[in-house]
This record gives sequence, C-alpha cells and structure tokens, in this order.
Amino acid sequence: MSKSKRVLYTEYKVFLLFCLLFAAMAFIFDKPADIFGGLGRIFTHRGLLITDYMEVGGFGAAIMNSALASLYGVAILYIMGAKPSGTALMSLWMMAGWTYWGANVLNILPLTCGVWLFSLYKKTPFSSYVVSALLCHAIAPITSLFYFSNPIMLHIGADLDLAVNIPIGITAGLLIGFILPGILTHMLRVHDGFTLYNMGVAGGMIAMLLAACFKGAGIEVPTETMWYSDRQTDIAIFLYVLFGALILAGVFLGRVSKSLNLSNIKGLLAHSGHAPNDFYSLFGDTAYINMGLLGIMGTTWVLVLGSDLNAGTFACIFSMAAFGCLGKHIKNVLPLLAGATLCAYLNVLDLNSPTNALAILFSTCLAPIAGKFGILWGIIAGFLHVLIVIHVGPVTNGLNLYNNGFASGFVAMILVPIIVALKREKTTD
Repeated sequence: MSKSKRVLYTEYKVFLLFCLLFAAMAFIFDKPADIFGGLGRIFTHRGLLITDYMEVGGFGAAIMNSALASLYGVAILYIMGAKPSGTALMSLWMMAGWTYWGANVLNILPLTCGVWLFSLYKKTPFSSYVVSALLCHAIAPITSLFYFSNPIMLHIGADLDLAVNIPIGITAGLLIGFILPGILTHMLRVHDGFTLYNMGVAGGMIAMLLAACFKGAGIEVPTETMWYSDRQTDIAIFLYVLFGALILAGVFLGRVSKSLNLSNIKGLLAHSGHAPNDFYSLFGDTAYINMGLLGIMGTTWVLVLGSDLNAGTFACIFSMAAFGCLGKHIKNVLPLLAGATLCAYLNVLDLNSPTNALAILFSTCLAPIAGKFGILWGIIAGFLHVLIVIHVGPVTNGLNLYNNGFASGFVAMILVPIIVALKREKTTD
C-alpha cells in the first residue's frame, strides 16, 4: 500500500479525541502509580469471562487499557488505509468497550497477526478483513489462558514457565486468528444477519470447540467471576459525560456536513436494522447522535435495574452505542429490552444479577428482529435471549467474551424461521 493511501480520516480523528478523553479521565480518577501498576496486573491476567478489569487493576487502569487498545485499533485502520464506515466505527467502539474486561493489546495482537496471515494466504488485501482484525478481541482470553495458566501444562504436572507458555499462547492466537475470517463469513449466512453480533457467534463456535477438546482430554479450565461494585457515582459520571460528548459531536459534525436533518433522523429511526444497515454511510453524522442516545439509554437502564456499573456493563453499554452506527436505534432495541427485562424478572436469578443484567442489555443485538417483524416478536426475542444465554454460558468455558452474541445466534436461528413460516401461512390463507 502506498503512503498516499494512508489517510487519518476525520472520523478516526474524532475517535482519537475520545481516546484522549478516556486517558485524561483515567488520571482524574486515579493516581499515575495506581494506573500503571493496575495495567501490569491487567496485562498478566488470563481474562476469562467474567473478569472485570476494574476489579483487577482499578478504575483508572481499566480506562487506560481501553484507551491503549483503542489507539491500537485506529493504528490498524490507518495502516490498512480503511475508509470510514459504520462497520469500522462500530469495531473501534466495540474495542473501546470490551477492553474493560478480558481483552488487552497483548492478548489481541497474536489474533490480529493470524488474520493478517490469512489475508496473505488468500492473496487478499488485509483491509478486506477489518472486522475480523478489530473484533478478534472477542476470543482474546484464549491467548491469555495459555500465557498465564496453561491448562495443558497444569494437566501434565509441568511448571508454569513463561518461556514455554508465551510461545504456545502466541501460536494459539495465530492459528485461531487464521481460521477466524472463514468462520465469520459462514456464520453470517447461518443467521442471515438477524443478530448483529456475528463475531459472537463465530467466536462462540471456536471457544466451544476448544472447550470440548479440553473436556475430552480431561483438562480442567479455571473459571471465575470478578464483578466490580465500587465507585458507582464516578463511573456514572464518566459514562454520561462520554455519551453526552458523543451527542454534541454528532450535532456539531452533522451541521458542518449538513447531514443532520429531519429526513436523516426519520430515515434512521424507520430502518429495520437488518442489512444493509450501515447507518453512518446512510445517514452521516446523525449516527453519532444515535450512538450517544443508545449509550445513555443503556447506562440509565442499568441504574434503574439496580445493577452495577462496571466492566461487564461497560461492554454492554458500549456495544449498544457502537452498533448505533450499524443497525441499532431506540425504536428497535426497546422491545428487546422489555422482553429481556420481563424474562429476568420471572426467571430464577435475581433481576439485577450479573447474568441477567448482561443478558438484558446484550439482547439488543437482535434489534433487526424487532425492526423487521415488529414489537411483539422483538419482545419474544428478548425474552428467549435471556433464557438461552443462561444455558449456553458454560459451553464456552469463558473463552468467548461475546457469549451473549453466541446465544443470540441460536435465538435468531430458531425464531426467525418460525416467524417467516407463520407469515407465509397467514399469506396463503
């Protein structure tokens, strides 16, 4: 790629400004020594689901980890010369949110390199695999698992030697990154785009296969639940400031680009969310406003539920905001939130338990179902999502951070054919 094609587009500059905001707020909330010490603990943790980096390294260190990973994401897009799109922006914001738990630059890097090796093998530009390259953090715990608590070495009674484990972890990351793009493409055909979290479905398949191999060999994979519940006021302020700034950025940029108008607002809210659903390409900077509103909605929903604002709910809220430029808006997520909340209220778990809180917000990945088939089916999809995610969670042994995305694939694969069949029967009558 020639240097002339490597352009730092305005959209990436805007995201970089938010990265600087992240970093600045980290130093507002914590001391430098605490931040850098916390980063060391984050980088050396295995990161299995659920690992809350706020609990591992502290609030400031978790913010800084997100900022560093976000810079890494921008660097990839710059090197690839990838033009801004809803997909690219979504990937950046997903990386910003998901590096609060389980993912960091050290465990993402081998996976990204594996995707790059696949592009070389296919003789296709690396830029063609931008989604795989940026969203591979979904299965980053696999790399860290081998780095810092290699289950194979523990099974055979060998010492945990970093000189052995790190090369094994890198190799595992390269192999998984290499096969990821092919699986990602196929999974999209399986659920037909009715879950927006396609990487969760693909990553879940890989994690399920690896977990099955471990179980078949009698190898125990450690599990844990780390759930941060401190500094709720600070975290709420951080989120509301962040998403408020995103709305203001959308207003300012929309006026400059003249994309902020009633037609675009109506068009975005009328869209089903099903592909083609690149809101940024379709409606311009209005997408930023949509992202900010979804982020505020997610934050408020957590507070109303009485759950905790922490790394887990950060990932949910950032996911809602990220897909505000690729398929989600207030109208098509509300039915899912309603159905999921109803299921959480009725099931055996506490309404504000970690599993329920995460499942409720992540159910919004099924927004195209509500958008295309209506409010009632959206409520049903949200209800089913909570039930299914409780069941499939143990299947991946915490190796897939997008576990709710994995569960949503089953909801889409089961529910959409039923909806379509019923619609055909009604039409025939």
